[in-house]
Amino acid sequence: MEIFINLWNNWTNIEKISTLSLYISLLILLPLLVKVVTKNNKLSVFSILSIFSSALLTLLGITFLSVAFNYPITYIFLLTPIIVIFVNLLNVGSSIGYYQLNKKNKDFDINDLKREYIRDSVHLTIFLVLLFSALSIFLTSTFLIFILITGATSVATIWINYALLYYLVK
Repeated sequence: MEIFINLWNNWTNIEKISTLSLYISLLILLPLLVKVVTKNNKLSVFSILSIFSSALLTLLGITFLSVAFNYPITYIFLLTPIIVIFVNLLNVGSSIGYYQLNKKNKDFDINDLKREYIRDSVHLTIFLVLLFSALSIFLTSTFLIFILITGATSVATIWINYALLYYLVK
């Protein structure tokens, strides 16, 4: 908990307000938009759980890095939640977009959504692994650790989302 208190104390008021407003608006607007666009309760619950799981995974990753490896968490790690949320929005958005485009087809089945979602998840995972690998080639120390923890958290978020979709949407 000391990690987050130190980060919070080092932020300016504008950073605190903008970050909190970003997260609160995301927590409110994303499920609301999913509900309005899809009119599907299960996908709305999926989007809520997806946001909470990515936030929890990010907190666990940064805490694990600080506690297990006694690594100092610097200002650069403030970008980790933003990147993970962006990846999460890409991942959830692809499933919602596919559902919205195909829900009126006669032969559309929820298993089609699951198959398309796993394809998108594999593609996004490959892209992220290649991206973070390319970025980590020339980096050392803090920036390398930042890239590794952000990449691992982003990829883990994708597959937790897949598990959530698989078990929630039937």
